[in-house]
Amino acid sequence: MKNINKIISSLLLLFFVAACTDDFEEINTDPNNPTEVPAENLFTQAQFALADRMWGRAMNFEFGMLMVQHFSQNEYAEDSRYNQQPSGFSASWQSFYAGGLIDLEEAKAITENNEGLADAVRKNRLAQIAITRVWALQIVTDIWGDVPYSEAFNPEEFPNPAYDSQEAIYTGLLAELNAAIALINTDEAGFGSGDIIYGGDMELWGKFANSLKLKIGMRMSDANSSVGNAAVTEALNSSLGLISSNDENALFTFNADQRIANPFYVDAITRDDFCVSEILVTSLKDNGDPRLDEFAKPNSNGNIVGLPYGLTDAESFQLKSVSSRPADDIREATAPAKLMTYAEVEFFKAEAAERNIAGSGAEASYNNAVEASMLDWGLTSADAASYLAANPYAGISSIAYEKWVALYTQGLEAWAESRRLEFDDTYLTLPEAAVIGDIPVRALYPSVELEANTESFEAVGFNNMTTNMWWDVN
Repeated sequence: MKNINKIISSLLLLFFVAACTDDFEEINTDPNNPTEVPAENLFTQAQFALADRMWGRAMNFEFGMLMVQHFSQNEYAEDSRYNQQPSGFSASWQSFYAGGLIDLEEAKAITENNEGLADAVRKNRLAQIAITRVWALQIVTDIWGDVPYSEAFNPEEFPNPAYDSQEAIYTGLLAELNAAIALINTDEAGFGSGDIIYGGDMELWGKFANSLKLKIGMRMSDANSSVGNAAVTEALNSSLGLISSNDENALFTFNADQRIANPFYVDAITRDDFCVSEILVTSLKDNGDPRLDEFAKPNSNGNIVGLPYGLTDAESFQLKSVSSRPADDIREATAPAKLMTYAEVEFFKAEAAERNIAGSGAEASYNNAVEASMLDWGLTSADAASYLAANPYAGISSIAYEKWVALYTQGLEAWAESRRLEFDDTYLTLPEAAVIGDIPVRALYPSVELEANTESFEAVGFNNMTTNMWWDVN
C-alpha cells in the first residue's frame, strides 16, 4: 500500500479514456484492429469503479448514510424524507452491472485464456477477481434483494436476465467464495501493481475472503441457520485466518487527482448538502465517545451541533449555517474507501459467540472491535479502555449500537447491519415529514431496469422500500 498513489496515477489514463471519449470511440475504432486491455488494468478499473460507487454520493451520502441517519440533508432534503423515485437508482444500477462488474468479467475471461501465465498465478488472479465480485454482488443484493445473478453478464445468451431470489444469490456467493479460497496459493503471485486494495498480497486476500465468508454466514444465519452457521464456523477455523488488525483492513485508497479522488472530497468541493445528524451527535455525546471529534467538525461557534434528521427543505436550510459538517479528514482527497475492517470482523466474532453460533469470548471480541474502531479513527487504546469502562458490554444491543457507530462513513454496510440487528427499529425514528410509513429496508428497482428488462422485473412482483430482505426475518 506504500506505493498506492503511484499505482493509481500510472493507471489514470486507463480509468478515464473510455469515460471521456464514448462518442469518439464509436467513430474512430478500427474493427479490424481491436485494442485489448490487459486483465490487470481491467482489475484496477473494476476496483476503482466499485469502490467509487459504494463510497460515492448517490449510494452512500444520499442513501446509505441517510437510511442509518448518520447524515442529515441541509437542503434538498427529500431523500431523508424517503421521497425516492426509481429514476434515482438507475445510474447506480448501471454502474454496478455495466461498469465494475463487467470489468471483472472481462478480466476473468482474459486471465483464463492467458497461456503465458503460470497455473498458480492464474488461479490467484482468478481468486482475486472472484473475491471482489462476491464483495460487490453482496452489496448489490443487499440494496435491492432479488436481482439478476445466474444469467447476468452474458447478454448474448441472456439479453433479458432473470432475477434470482436473494436466497439463491447468497447460496451462490458462498459457493463462489469457497471456490476462490480453494484457488489461493499464498506463496505465489497474483495481480500485483494493478491491485489497489492489497498490492498483490495473497495472504491478505485470503484473510479478506475468509472475513467476507464470516459476514455472509452471519447475515444469512437467521434465515438459513444451517448453511449460515456452518459458513461462520468454517471461517473462524480456517487456516487462512481473518483480518486481524487495522493494518490488514481491505481499503481502496483514492488519488489526489480530482478525477479519481475520494468521493467525499469531490462532493465537498462542489456541494455542501450534508451535515452530521442530531441523533449521531447526541448519542456520542451522551456516551462520552471521543470519536465525535473525529467524525464531525465544529460549527462557526466552535461547537459540534447535529442537524435534526428528516426535516422539510425549508426547515433544514434554516439550520444549515449552525450545524456541523463531516470532519475534514474524512474529506481528504486520498482518504480510502473501507471495504471491510478489523472492527467489523471482531463484531461478527462477538455476535457469533454471544448467539452460540461458533467461537467464544463475546465480550473480548466486542472490546477488540471498539478498540479497533477507536484506533482506526486516530484515537488510542487508552481512549478505548476509558470508553469501555463507562460503556460496558451488554450483549447484542451493545453490538448493534457500537457497530452503528463504528460503520460511520460506510453507509451501505451500516444500513445492512442496522436492518439485520434491528437497530433501525430500536434507535432510529421515522421523520414526521416522511412520505412512507416505515424506514426503508430496500431500494427501489431503477427505472432503467423497469424499461429495459420489464418481463424479468415484473416476475419480482413489487417495487417498494418496505418489504424485508430474505435474510431480515426479525
